[in-house]
Amino acid sequence: MKRGKTWRQAHPTDPAFSPDTSPFFHLSRLVGLYHLRMDAHLKPIGMDVPRWRVINILHECEYAPISRIADLAVIRVSTMTKLIYRMENEGLVETCISQADGRVTEVRLTEKGGKAIDQIRAKAGLIFERAFHDIPDDEIATFMKLTRRIYDNIY
Repeated sequence: MKRGKTWRQAHPTDPAFSPDTSPFFHLSRLVGLYHLRMDAHLKPIGMDVPRWRVINILHECEYAPISRIADLAVIRVSTMTKLIYRMENEGLVETCISQADGRVTEVRLTEKGGKAIDQIRAKAGLIFERAFHDIPDDEIATFMKLTRRIYDNIY
């Protein structure tokens, strides 16, 4: 694969490298801004981005081990464990020891947690619309493909 000027300048060892030429700098700014906007929209309904991630992940499956939720949310297991137990105290999730492996704690949404999904997704939808209102479907698909590929390369 031929490496051009853009690739070289994006590489941290290149003398022309700067934050402005770094894709990770821009991704970090994007994710940081997304979290700020989401937290501002979620706070009035008693939610935040980490809770949104957990509820969204559990909405897609009946239950999941804490380690799997942490992996999908890209959060350390110890941090996720603390969050899960806070959410359990809030009545959003319930935990139980896995019958297959007593070392594993499984998590599932409660009725209250399940009901929160529509409210949270409505708030997330506002941010999505603001972010992508002028971006065509094919560019969104390309963006998704590239970010998944980059993630897989790093993972």
